[in-house]
Amino acid sequence: MKLINENPWQYLSVKLPMLGAFLLLVVIPALQWALDYQLVPDKYEVVIIGTVLPLLTWIGRKIAQPNLHNVNQFVTVTAGHSNVDPGAVNGKFKEAELVTKFRNAVAHYLKEANIAIKTDGVGTDNQNLNTAIKLIKGSDVAIEFHMNAAANKSAYGIETIALPKDKKLAQDLSKVVAKAFNSKLRGDEGWIDQSQSARGKLGFISNGGLIVELGFISNEAELKTFNEKYWLAARDVADVLIKYKKALN
Repeated sequence: MKLINENPWQYLSVKLPMLGAFLLLVVIPALQWALDYQLVPDKYEVVIIGTVLPLLTWIGRKIAQPNLHNVNQFVTVTAGHSNVDPGAVNGKFKEAELVTKFRNAVAHYLKEANIAIKTDGVGTDNQNLNTAIKLIKGSDVAIEFHMNAAANKSAYGIETIALPKDKKLAQDLSKVVAKAFNSKLRGDEGWIDQSQSARGKLGFISNGGLIVELGFISNEAELKTFNEKYWLAARDVADVLIKYKKALN
């Protein structure tokens, strides 16, 4: 026998009968007192006790629970900037194009694992931020990929900008990317609180997403490593997202 992997306590049809059972523990002594003093006819005892729980179960089944009928079933992966906004540039390499390739690689591994996904484009298509933000709603997790740039060409490292509630996931994502690229973790073990980000408040994060900075495009060594190993890093990022999603269900 294989049990269904879900939490039964989310259903009112379970909660209400359990509440009814608890209340009956309180009601039964009072009912017995009423029967003893013939305030309630004996024939109603079975009716009262026998109908309470089925009635509560029926009510629980009839009350709409829209949140349960819109269970998150997908992962959102998007690329920073867009086809008309290249982001940071280093010679022939454009941030928007690099992170689009990384998005596609992560999407590939998620699909291989039969994880439903939504993206802001297929192939070289990279839609704008407004499109990416709209995809966040209803997702189990939403990730957008970017690359840092700095005037200091030696600046390097990996970070994920996220709200405090997503700190652990942010750290896990940064760690696998840093390991794949043989880089270092920035911030708090790879996590940057949005409130401490040099970019200030970001729309993608404010709407519940996380932004993974895949190194510095301005650092020649880190850029070279990205181009050589982004498929490896994408595979490990996908593994983190798969484990995260499965832990939710």
